[in-house]
Amino acid sequence: MADSVLAALIDAAIWAPSGINLQPWCFFVIDDAATLASCSTRAKAALQDAATDHPELAGLRPMLASPSFNIFYNAPALIIICATTADEMALKDCCLAAQNLMLAATAKGLGSCWIGLSETWLNTDQAKADLGIPGDFKPVAPIIVGYPNRAPAASSRREADIRHVGRAAWS
Repeated sequence: MADSVLAALIDAAIWAPSGINLQPWCFFVIDDAATLASCSTRAKAALQDAATDHPELAGLRPMLASPSFNIFYNAPALIIICATTADEMALKDCCLAAQNLMLAATAKGLGSCWIGLSETWLNTDQAKADLGIPGDFKPVAPIIVGYPNRAPAASSRREADIRHVGRAAWS
């Protein structure tokens, strides 16, 4: 994937709103296939270890144990949006940046996916050291981007649960 495409996605991300305009984010880009494969192996191992203490992850064990399963789905690039401060608002700001990035990817005909399963590993001291992420940064949004083989059908949505406050209750 061209550097210019990745730069355009990150440019869209940085225009996300942030609390008091702090813009508490940093973007780490991995677009080397060998590095991504190594990260996949390490992320899968971390999840397998976590699955022993978390029964809700037990169903993932067969997939994680498969050598052919790449947690990043063999995408050409991974963009990790990290919070540069430890406060909760920074995490939310990074999520806003992630949505901007993903919407920009869709507008460019790219596919994107937030790989939440990689967060267990990404937030370890070892992963941060391996990837050059400062210890006080928090990986929030690991997003793969690439050219989709097909356009997936839109998922259905439940009807919105809307509750009005201040009308009859305050009359």
